[in-house]
Amino acid sequence: MFPGEAGQAQKATWPAKDYTKVVGYRFKIPSDDAKGPVPSGFSLLTKAGLDAKQLANLTIKSAELSPAQVAKLEKATFSITRRSEPAACYDPHHIFVFYAKDGTVTNAIEVCFSCTGLATIPATTEEQWYRHDFVALAYLTDELGLWIENRTAKEYEELQKEREMP
Repeated sequence: MFPGEAGQAQKATWPAKDYTKVVGYRFKIPSDDAKGPVPSGFSLLTKAGLDAKQLANLTIKSAELSPAQVAKLEKATFSITRRSEPAACYDPHHIFVFYAKDGTVTNAIEVCFSCTGLATIPATTEEQWYRHDFVALAYLTDELGLWIENRTAKEYEELQKEREMP
């Protein structure tokens, strides 16, 4: 059984509690292999929770996070930083999944570095929208060996500096 297949645990909160491990995944999205234009908006997160079957089918790489890396992940996701201007897409290629001892999913953070969009289980609060530290998330993803190959995390940092709003 792929981790998380048992479904999302009830009463998930942020910061995450009652998890035993966190795994980061780099995955392809169905439109990555498309020959022509396709709409954006794919997500592994549904109203029912994480689509573990899709994650299993689409995973390219994965890495388990250390406790220090989990702390970096949560700080980058939930520490209010300067507002970024999102793009019009949502085509995530990374997800961080928090698993309970029995393999159920307790929490998840899905990231689209292209548009600086982020989705979570449970959902983030409105005051946190577009206020995540994507540069820190990029460096963490790179540290885990899950980064996007078409640019370095440093090049991504430079791009984000251009996008930042005052």
